[in-house]
Amino acid sequence: MKLIVLMSLTDYRDKVRKMFEKHEVKIYSEVEITGHTSETIQRYGWWVFEKEDVPMQSTLFFAVISKEKADEILADISALRAECDPDHPPRAFQVNVEKMV
Repeated sequence: MKLIVLMSLTDYRDKVRKMFEKHEVKIYSEVEITGHTSETIQRYGWWVFEKEDVPMQSTLFFAVISKEKADEILADISALRAECDPDHPPRAFQVNVEKMV
């Protein structure tokens, strides 16, 4: 079993949900999170009103699934990244689940 964790801007939340549906992931969790960067001016230019940070609204998804489904979803996330804002693409990782009760 694998624990997969996906983080994306809230704008892409529905695409991630559809991806879970496509791969028949019946149980998953999602949490609203706020992302931060310390590189606001370098990244967005001098015109940004915030001097230190421009928070980004994101969603964190996680699910415990089979290795096969995890591989398929990570491949789909790689493809989805090409369609998204290159500065804020969806990110994902997986870890082994040794035991679960």
